[in-house]
Amino acid sequence: MDPITVGNLVIQPVFDGIAVLEPWMFVHQGEAADWAGHEHLLDPDGRLRVPVGTFVVQVGERVVMIDAGVGDTDDPMFEGSALLDNLAGLGLAPGDVDDIVVTHLHADHCGWLDTDGRPTFPRATVHIGAADWEHYVVAGRSAGSRRAARAERLAAVAERVTLIDRDGANIAPGVTTRATPGHTPGHTSVVLSSGDERLIVLGDAIHCPAQLTETEWQFIADVDKTLAATTRAALLREAEQPRTTLLPAHFPGMRATRLLAAAGERRWVIM
Repeated sequence: MDPITVGNLVIQPVFDGIAVLEPWMFVHQGEAADWAGHEHLLDPDGRLRVPVGTFVVQVGERVVMIDAGVGDTDDPMFEGSALLDNLAGLGLAPGDVDDIVVTHLHADHCGWLDTDGRPTFPRATVHIGAADWEHYVVAGRSAGSRRAARAERLAAVAERVTLIDRDGANIAPGVTTRATPGHTPGHTSVVLSSGDERLIVLGDAIHCPAQLTETEWQFIADVDKTLAATTRAALLREAEQPRTTLLPAHFPGMRATRLLAAAGERRWVIM
């Protein structure tokens, strides 16, 4: 995975595995989305196979991870296990990580927070949106089996969790949070700033490149589909600002995208 440069900051995508998505998971006006014009995003079997992982940025002496992959997993939707080996390839051990910002508490974004009931990253402060913690952990303990199991696993890192309850929480110099709810109640994006450049790490505010132009497409896992669409449209408008780049979690190659100035239409380039 190629690094992404924002001013003096270098963001390194780190691959963990893949997620397999079905086209019917994207909905427009209550119907399955029409993929005409976007067929190139689908595999020959008609599915989307998208990367899962983390983004690492070193700010001075601090090592910050954004999201924590899917974990050692092999099921019909997710396949993961590569994160720790790929971090080691960058010269990073779990004990080197100072901060982890979890964009939201879906399994493919928090999977490596624990290993066998113990924190995988023993020194790291884990930053999570307060509304997600309430929804998936506090309320999740008495909910269905999947949410209860996730709440139980997150108990392993509870002592290291700091809840984000406002916009602009500062993680490290040039690293701040942005509330981007809809996909989940406490979904949080991360703004990386250096000089006059900005990169917004979007988590799952956008799932695939088709949504750059099909802005009203909703995703089946959006907790509040209407709010998710509103948030997504606002982020895409923000990309109109000069020297602003968007970095979704699951774009091909874990690459970023930037809006190009063009007469009469929006044109995006995946970097």
